Amino acid sequence: MTVEYLKPVPLHKPLRVEGREVEVHGRKHINTAEILNEKDEVLARSRGTFIAIDPAQMFAKYVER
Repeated sequence: MTVEYLKPVPLHKPLRVEGREVEVHGRKHINTAEILNEKDEVLARSRGTFIAIDPAQMFAKYVER
């Protein structure tokens, strides 16, 4: 995931975060997101690549039987 900060992101102020899925190729998901202030100015944006997992398969060894 990469994050590009365009303007300072304030603490203790209302912010809105919007995310969307851009592409899906099998288990590979490309997502983007933005952080906006009350004036709808984009303060930061990001793009990330995520791999979908099967939780049951991934954590099967930790489940008591």
